[in-house]
Amino acid sequence: MRKLFIAAFIVAAAFSLAPAQQEGGDQSLENITRKARAPKQTDGLGQAVVLVSDKDGNPVSNAYAKLESVWGGDHFCESWGSTNSLGAIALNPIHMGKLKLVVKAKGYQTQKIEVDASSLSEPVRVTLARK
Repeated sequence: MRKLFIAAFIVAAAFSLAPAQQEGGDQSLENITRKARAPKQTDGLGQAVVLVSDKDGNPVSNAYAKLESVWGGDHFCESWGSTNSLGAIALNPIHMGKLKLVVKAKGYQTQKIEVDASSLSEPVRVTLARK
């Protein structure tokens, strides 16, 4: 019984620290943009970093970005999330094929952009216009 209690305590401690590590991590623009990765081969894994701003260059926080990928003929992957206070998000890595990025935010016009997978070693910069 004691081993079960200790194991449960360790698991609970690990889960209670995970959110703190995610929020307390260095979320500087430099560290986020460093995550950008173009795939090394056709249909390979890559990671998109999206930077969203308004027409005046101000970051747009809480913008929803979704990257859709059709690869290997008929396989589909997608990755999505919302930008932070810097207008930045590093989307989860996915297989990269034909890519479409959709970015939308409250009060702004939705942007739909075709993205070349080979360009993803740099952040994708998106400028949103007000409705």
